[in-house]
Amino acid sequence: MRAMKPVFSVAVALSLIGLSFVVEALAAGGSNTNVMVEVLIFSGRPNPTWQLQDTNRLQALKGKLNGLPEAFKEEPAEWSRLGFAGFRIHGGKALGLPDRIRVYRGVIQTGHGKAARHVMDIAGLEQWLIQEAKQQPLEQPMRDVIANYETTRKVETERR
Repeated sequence: MRAMKPVFSVAVALSLIGLSFVVEALAAGGSNTNVMVEVLIFSGRPNPTWQLQDTNRLQALKGKLNGLPEAFKEEPAEWSRLGFAGFRIHGGKALGLPDRIRVYRGVIQTGHGKAARHVMDIAGLEQWLIQEAKQQPLEQPMRDVIANYETTRKVETERR
C-alpha cells in the first residue's frame, strides 16, 4: 500500500498540470483557428508567417467589410514592387471572411485579378497587424522593415 502512495501522488500532480494547460487554453481564446498572417516582403527569402490566436478584430471586420468605402478600382503598379508590400491574411473563410485578404498602404484588398476589391482601411486593420507583427519572433531585419513602414505610414497619414 505504501508503494502505491508515491505513484498516486505523481498521477494527481500530472493530472493537475494537464488541467492547468486546458484552463489556460480556454482562457486564451477558446478555439484555435487556421488563420495565418504572412508578411509580404519579397526579399528572395520565404515570407514570415504566424498563426493568429486572437481573431476578434477579424470578427469585427466581417460586419464592416462590405460597408467600407472604395479606395480604387485597380491595384496600383507600386503594389508589385520588391521590398515590403503589406500583410496577407489566409484562412479567413472559416470566419466568414474572404479566404485571402491583403492589407497595404491603408487599403484592404479582397479577391484578386479582375474580381479584386480595394477598400479603405478605416477599421484600423493594418495598424493592428503591425502591432501583431511586433509581438512575433521575427528576425531583426524584418522588425526594422516593419518599424520603418509604420513610421512612413504615420507620416503619410498626418499629411492628409
